[in-house]
Amino acid sequence: MAEQRGVPYDRGWAWMIVVGYFASSFIMVGVAKSYGILMKPLMEEFDVDITIASLGMAVGAGIYTLAAPVFVALGQHFTERSVVMFGAVFACVFISLCYFKIGIWYLIWMYGIGAGIGNSCLFGNGLVMIGSYFKRIRTVANGVALSGASVGTFVIPPLMEFLLQTYGLPGTYLILGGLYLSVAVCGALYRPLKFYTTERKAGENDEKHKLLKEDLNDSTRKRTNVVQEKENQVVSNTCEPYTDLEIQIDTEVNREKSVSFVTSTGSLVMGSMESLAQVVQADESKKLSNNITIKICGKSIVIPKIFHFSVLKMPEVVFYTIFSFLVFFGYFNFIIFMPLDAASRGFESFQKAWLVSCAGIGDLIGRIVVGIVGDLRIIERYKIIGATCIFCGINILIFNFATVFWWCAIHTTLYGFFGGAYVALTSIVLIDMVGLEIMPKAIGVILLIQGLGAAIGQPVEGAIKEASGSFSLLNYINSSLMIIGGCLMFLYPLIKDANKSKDENDAGQEKEEA
Repeated sequence: MAEQRGVPYDRGWAWMIVVGYFASSFIMVGVAKSYGILMKPLMEEFDVDITIASLGMAVGAGIYTLAAPVFVALGQHFTERSVVMFGAVFACVFISLCYFKIGIWYLIWMYGIGAGIGNSCLFGNGLVMIGSYFKRIRTVANGVALSGASVGTFVIPPLMEFLLQTYGLPGTYLILGGLYLSVAVCGALYRPLKFYTTERKAGENDEKHKLLKEDLNDSTRKRTNVVQEKENQVVSNTCEPYTDLEIQIDTEVNREKSVSFVTSTGSLVMGSMESLAQVVQADESKKLSNNITIKICGKSIVIPKIFHFSVLKMPEVVFYTIFSFLVFFGYFNFIIFMPLDAASRGFESFQKAWLVSCAGIGDLIGRIVVGIVGDLRIIERYKIIGATCIFCGINILIFNFATVFWWCAIHTTLYGFFGGAYVALTSIVLIDMVGLEIMPKAIGVILLIQGLGAAIGQPVEGAIKEASGSFSLLNYINSSLMIIGGCLMFLYPLIKDANKSKDENDAGQEKEEA
């Protein structure tokens, strides 16, 4: 069999990236969705109410929301591998320091900062690596990697309950820190793509690259001299800053050199050798339009633009942001408070942990099913995500009336099933609405607002529980928000038609003015 060279797209080491991200999401999401199991020991240990006990997750969610785009940008500047490994060590240190029970506010900030920064480094950079290594089967790779979140939601809750009963609160924090440290091994699997370009043997391609550079320099100094060549040279430049620049030089006797190349936007540009630098600079200016340049001590520093709030001018983005805020608020806060709700109904400690695990099983099945149904295109995907949110909210509402374990287990499993389907469709439906080009800019703003809702959700709902004395009102709020958000999604055709009419009117006015 012939030896395969270059980046192993969709094969080989690419699947080690999937393994690394599977393990990362297993720990990150599994620990996050199990935080509710820690809240009761915190309340008993420090004699605080549910509002204070929930702040550890709230601080972590707030930091994650603000810091995740920053660490994704740092992953592009350094490497995803180094940022993920840094995040794993950082989270390990801060969460392990919770071993010293100095006070409740000490635990809130140490856990919140550790989990927030650690998760910020892990999640986004893993998705970037999968997107870099997979092309043809990227959807499959994403699905397999993200299924680690479902498996983690199933495994971590009973494990955490076992740790609490065996080692107490300090020992549990110490072992959770060790779990995060193991993510450093996952990060080590994130081999940068430049690994494959720097290992290329010196050969014919390198000689052509060297000759090309010499030829470009010579043409700049002596434009009147024409080099007689009868062959076309095609060189892919992988060592210079313009990694996506493909240059073709065609020279004939007594004819000026002409250059054709493909810019980063995919457009073919042809022109004289003298115009090469100008066109490349124009193409690079499009890249830099998404960056912010600041000057410190006379030196220019380019910072990637993280949040593109200009996308809020699009009605579809505003519509989807409102939908995401409502649905995620209800979806995430239910699983956080559900273990305490189960404990208030007299369930044993491991029973409340297994209820969270049931949600993990349903989550995994829901992701698989919706992936199959969504690709069949039998039903429009915005209708599917709207329906899943409505049914998820209905199960939260019915859970409120369940009195025995098996009844609660049925509805937490269905909550996980419809919730997993909703999560799996979030980015896909956004692409259907705004297109692949706008989606990366829109998702940053949407996740920011959605994440802020998750961050304030725990203390707000904790205060409501303390005021009402019951978890019933929380379940009513969470179910109502999910049902309202799901119904809202069915109004998307109205938003689409209104925006289409506006574009047609604007086009007509421009035509009349012309």
